[in-house]
Amino acid sequence: MRKHDPFTLALESLRARAEQGSFTPGAPVVIIEEARRLKLSATPVREALGWLCGFGLIERAPLGGFLAPRLDAALVRDRFSFRLLCLTTSLRGGDPASRSVVRGGGQRTCRSLSDHMLRAVRTTGNAALVDAYERMNSTLLQLAEAERRLFEDFDHEAAALVGLFKRSSGTDLVDALTAYHHRRMDAAPSLILEAEAGRDVRPPDS
Repeated sequence: MRKHDPFTLALESLRARAEQGSFTPGAPVVIIEEARRLKLSATPVREALGWLCGFGLIERAPLGGFLAPRLDAALVRDRFSFRLLCLTTSLRGGDPASRSVVRGGGQRTCRSLSDHMLRAVRTTGNAALVDAYERMNSTLLQLAEAERRLFEDFDHEAAALVGLFKRSSGTDLVDALTAYHHRRMDAAPSLILEAEAGRDVRPPDS
């Protein structure tokens, strides 16, 4: 697949928009409008949206077309719970030494934590587990800015976890990750409200 072919361009743009929460939950994602925005034909946009359905970032509408999934507190809790399960399973079976190295320096703390968590899963060498983790994590990215606004200690919390990853501290790291995820599971309704509020004040897409 060429780096700049129409499908790849559509997929990268639409995935980023979905992960950033740019689409209104429950509202149609109009193929023609997205194609016009990307200056592409409808075909690669339709194919990209179909691919994103497999990641849970987009849904197929009952009567055809595509929708942005609605945010639901129970589902958000389940997704955080599943991500935690992937991480704790990985930390029990991965290589601790390889978790302390993260490619791409100079990133923000929250992104660095995301990289550390993904690397912990990848060290298992279990392709199915990595795929499940990446799919689930992708659906949680749209809540990242809501987390930052809701939790005043967001950066401090992330930095503390990164420190534990770097020290490869097994039990302490698992306990900290468990507390981190349960905090978000408990706050699922508030996270959804915060995400909706952030969408209301976001400037229109160009």
